[in-house]
Amino acid sequence: MVNTLKNNSELITKQTVVTDTDESLDHFVSMREIIQKLLRHRKAIGVCVSLSTLAALFFFLFISKKSEAEGYLQVIPPPVSKEGRVDRELFETMIVSNLQRISSAYIAENVSTRLKKEGVEITPLKIMEQIKITRPPKSDLVRIVAQDQADTLALLIVREWIREYVDLTVKNNIAVSLSLVRSLLSQVQSELMEKQAAADKLRNQVSQIEPLVTVLRSVDDHLLWTDLTRKGSPDPDTIKKLSEIHLRSQEQSTEYINLKITLSKAEQDFSAVLAKRNLFQEVERILEDRTATLNPDKSSKITAAGSPPSEAELYTNALIKNSQVVQFGEPALILGSRMALLKIALVFLASLAAACIYAFVYEWWNDPEHR
Repeated sequence: MVNTLKNNSELITKQTVVTDTDESLDHFVSMREIIQKLLRHRKAIGVCVSLSTLAALFFFLFISKKSEAEGYLQVIPPPVSKEGRVDRELFETMIVSNLQRISSAYIAENVSTRLKKEGVEITPLKIMEQIKITRPPKSDLVRIVAQDQADTLALLIVREWIREYVDLTVKNNIAVSLSLVRSLLSQVQSELMEKQAAADKLRNQVSQIEPLVTVLRSVDDHLLWTDLTRKGSPDPDTIKKLSEIHLRSQEQSTEYINLKITLSKAEQDFSAVLAKRNLFQEVERILEDRTATLNPDKSSKITAAGSPPSEAELYTNALIKNSQVVQFGEPALILGSRMALLKIALVFLASLAAACIYAFVYEWWNDPEHR
């Protein structure tokens, strides 16, 4: 009797599990059923997707079409070391620093001022929205891209942006060069004091030594003494008087000559350092004048007037024009339809997904079994 009750309870349990499984299968929707539900509304889905794609095509290619212009700046690598290698870490730091400087809002303000002089009214914020500055992978270039509906304005923004950054780099080199020259001038001044002290010490030593030395020499004529001995017994008084005869002469002191040679070399070193000090002082004066006037091409006016530039002016120009960045080529227009086609493709996929979801929800909601 007990076994019979156990068998009946197990049978009832299995029937309950089978019933629950059948009910869960009834609520499960297969992929085939989903596709069938979507195909019932294929015309509506096609119309919705087509209209969305055509609207996006018309909008992105005609209404919101923007021309793009690009330009490049090239970062000059640091000098090669003695081992023939370039410091890669320093070079990467230079590129990142130039990227930060070229993206500053100060350049946008100056570009806006430049464009106003050419009759184009545009705000710095608008320029910042239209400009895009990137670095191509694994290169020493900086890419500047500007977008605008007018291709001439996009090209003008890129051109003026590059010119403004190059001009600012030259003006910044004035301040950097002035700081460098002052540091060099301080070092040269210390070296000049050392050279001057050494030269003064040698001059003092030279002044205490007589340049000529008096030398007394006895008569040392071999023929004379031979002639006296041949005459027999020479007169003792004559020989004594002859031996007391000395020749007085003057010669240059060897110590004096050595000191003069050392002093001459010290004076040459002092003159070289003095000329270097005078050069740096003149360069400092020129850089201070250019800093006050913010005119990096002041020396070019002097040259044009007929007078050749001095060594200080040539050295100053070399410092100022030693830029880390140079313009690579000229700005030009580029084809900007790739992004438009990508946006159209995204609109197509989004509209297709939205239409399919709406059709499935509509079928599921109108299905009597789910009410």
